Amino acid sequence: MNNTNKYATIGLLVFILITVSMLATMYAAQVEEYTNLLFTCVIVSIILSLVMLVLLMKAGGELSKIAEELHRHQERERQLLHKDKDQQSIEQNWQKGDIFRCDEVLARIISPIGTSFDNASAYTEKILQNIAKEIGIVQGLVFVLNDNDQMFHISGQYAFYSEERPRCFPLGETISGQVAKNQKLLNLKDLPQDYITVLSGLGKSAPTNLVIAPIVYNNHSIGIMELASFKDFGENEEMLTLKICEAVSELLNELRSKI
Repeated sequence: MNNTNKYATIGLLVFILITVSMLATMYAAQVEEYTNLLFTCVIVSIILSLVMLVLLMKAGGELSKIAEELHRHQERERQLLHKDKDQQSIEQNWQKGDIFRCDEVLARIISPIGTSFDNASAYTEKILQNIAKEIGIVQGLVFVLNDNDQMFHISGQYAFYSEERPRCFPLGETISGQVAKNQKLLNLKDLPQDYITVLSGLGKSAPTNLVIAPIVYNNHSIGIMELASFKDFGENEEMLTLKICEAVSELLNELRSKI
C-alpha cells in the first residue's frame, strides 16, 4: 500500500471514530431536537469520505505508476551516464597510457622490425603483420607513391584475397587517392558485403569496417595504409593508426625507390 492510500485510510478511520463519538454523545445527552439533523450530516460526511477515499485510491494508483515509470527512466539515464563515463575514462586512459598504453602498442609494432630492409614491400608487410597481432585486423594494404609516374602502387599486403592485383591510383582519384590528397584519415563503417573479401580455411567472409590513413612525410603524402576489420575502429584505433603512419614515414620514404 502506498503512502496516499495509507493516509486516506487513516483519515477515514479517524473520521469514523469521531462520528461514533459524536453519536454516542448525542444519545447520552438526549438532545432530540438536533439529533436528526446531526445524524443526516454525519451520514452525508461518511458518504463523501468514502467517495474521497475511492478517488484517492485511484489517484494513488496512477501516481504509483508514474513514480515507477519515473524511477525506471532515472535508472536508464543513470546507466547511460555511467556507460558514457566509462567510455570517456577508457579514452582518457588510452591517451594517458594508463590502460591501453598507445605508445607501448606502437612500440611493439615498430621496434621489433628494425631498419634493415632492402625494399618497401618487405618493410610494409612486416608492419601489417604486427598491426594484425596487436589490434586484430583481418586484412591490410599499403600503397606507396612512385615518383616516376606519380601513382600510388601496392607495396605491402596482409591476408589480401583477390584474383587481381590491387590497382594503382593517382593523387585525388578513388577514395584512397582522395585521402592522400586531403591527408586526413577516413573511417568507413557498415561496408557492403562485396566490398572486401577475406579468405580463410573456414571460407569467405566480408569485413564491415575499413580505415584508410595517409602516410605523410615533409607535408607530402608518400603512401596510404588501409586496414580492414570485423569490429569498429574507434577513436583509439584511429589515433594508433595515425601514430603508426607517422612512425613509418621516414624509413618508408627512403625505401620508396626500391619498390
